[in-house]
Amino acid sequence: MNKKSDIYGGIDPVHQSRWYAIYTKPRHEKKVFDSLNQKKIEAFLPLKKEYHQWSDRTKLVEEPLIRSYIFVHIPLKRSLEVLETYGVIKFVTFKGNYAPIPDFQIEALKKTLENQVSLEPIQYLKVGQLVEITDGPLKGVIGRIQRIKNEDKFVISLDAIRAAFVVDIHPGYLRPISEEKKKKLLTLPLGLEPWQ
Repeated sequence: MNKKSDIYGGIDPVHQSRWYAIYTKPRHEKKVFDSLNQKKIEAFLPLKKEYHQWSDRTKLVEEPLIRSYIFVHIPLKRSLEVLETYGVIKFVTFKGNYAPIPDFQIEALKKTLENQVSLEPIQYLKVGQLVEITDGPLKGVIGRIQRIKNEDKFVISLDAIRAAFVVDIHPGYLRPISEEKKKKLLTLPLGLEPWQ
């Protein structure tokens, strides 16, 4: 197998349909979705219902679950048609290739939405990632995500003395540290190695 077939799960991505994420202009998700449907391109726009308050009324409206993203199920030979659609900015890529999304992940999202199960997006966090608490009495505290007893935990570390402490906090209150802030934080004295 070559590298390209590894990325695409051993199938021919040019002729066989796979799911891909596309990034849209802000607040253009529904327009892009309609345009793709007119082009007979299978698209999936996950929507959530929420109440919006105006000065004179409250209304239940459908909003994108994931802002600025739509999913398309296409063979890559149709990618130009997608990119030429007004409001589409780009495909999501990984190592320079369009990043396919496994069918089971899209099906899980579809089934959850069809059954009207409540979904709340949270920040996607990886083990080892440097994160910051965004709310509450610990707002601004910085730590790292670590895997402990098969659970992802927020950990405060004192690297110079090799000490660490687990803090019990909901992942919804965590956000990744920007690369710029990370560089400022990781300028350490004593020749210590900065975090990865």
